[in-house]
Amino acid sequence: MLKSSKLFILAISLMFCFSLVFSSCIKEEDPKEVIVGEPFGGGVVGHIFQPGDPGFVSGETHGIIIAPVEQVFESQWGCQGSAVTGTSTEVGFGRINTEKVLAFHDALPNFYTNPTQCHPNNDGTVAARLTLNFASGGFNDWFMPSLKEMDFLYQNRDKIGGFSTVEYWSSCESNATNACVMSFITGEQLSKPKSEVRRVRVIRFF
Repeated sequence: MLKSSKLFILAISLMFCFSLVFSSCIKEEDPKEVIVGEPFGGGVVGHIFQPGDPGFVSGETHGIIIAPVEQVFESQWGCQGSAVTGTSTEVGFGRINTEKVLAFHDALPNFYTNPTQCHPNNDGTVAARLTLNFASGGFNDWFMPSLKEMDFLYQNRDKIGGFSTVEYWSSCESNATNACVMSFITGEQLSKPKSEVRRVRVIRFF
């Protein structure tokens, strides 16, 4: 009986030691070590804020994570013919824009079931709605990038990978008819009708 007890204690000790060794091999995600194009935080690092960038904090590492290329979706921007107003092209406003656009469409009378009240081409899809319902890698704080946030992605497109030579929706509005797009063909920032279907790649900050 005594021998069995000693064997049991030895087995527990070995399991404990093994767990310590194994856990020491697990690499914790450290934002200070990430580089653009590397998997991190539920997606891929799309930009690391540098001095002069909004969001830069001296001594800390912050930036933009873009959802994996497999998570690209297509949608209309929203109601063509009505102005959301108050969106911004600036860095740091992507999430605010996205929430504002969704709130606007939620407040319209039955837009999702009667989208042609806005324009004959509207089909009821709203990129901001799909974005704020999006989850990936255990994170649900994704949003549509503002134009200047998207410009960071364009500058780093070769390191990030997965971009098609098409136009992608941004979260900002141009006017009642059009919303902002970024061309990944030329890098131009353009304005296109909200009822057109375009690709969306969502982001989050870290």
